[in-house]
Amino acid sequence: MTLEMVFATPIILLLIGLLVISGRVVDAQSQVDGAARDAARAASTARSEGTARDLAQQAATGDLSGHDWCAGGPSISPDTSAWGAGGRVTVTVTCHVDFSDLALPGFPGSRTLTGKAVAPIDTYTYRGGGNP
Repeated sequence: MTLEMVFATPIILLLIGLLVISGRVVDAQSQVDGAARDAARAASTARSEGTARDLAQQAATGDLSGHDWCAGGPSISPDTSAWGAGGRVTVTVTCHVDFSDLALPGFPGSRTLTGKAVAPIDTYTYRGGGNP
């Protein structure tokens, strides 16, 4: 019985480690995707291209604030090249998830996760050029 436990214990610990890493990746990817979606939606309601970029940064940063798993903070890239009536805003959020606290042999120290979302420009938001 003792010999069986000697062989089984490392395997069980490895499986538990895999579950922890998988859970962290799934949770982090979900939060990065959500931050990109919220940032794109916030940017789509802006009245100008510059404001759209600022709103996207604020929304994504706010969504991911307080998460210590995102090493160095998120990288937020709003794309407003299709700005205008009938256009769209695309926001890409990239985060490096840190696994160094798990210290499992054979696993990378971090993984880069990317979330991307597209939102149509809100056609009912006033965008200048006349009286509101």
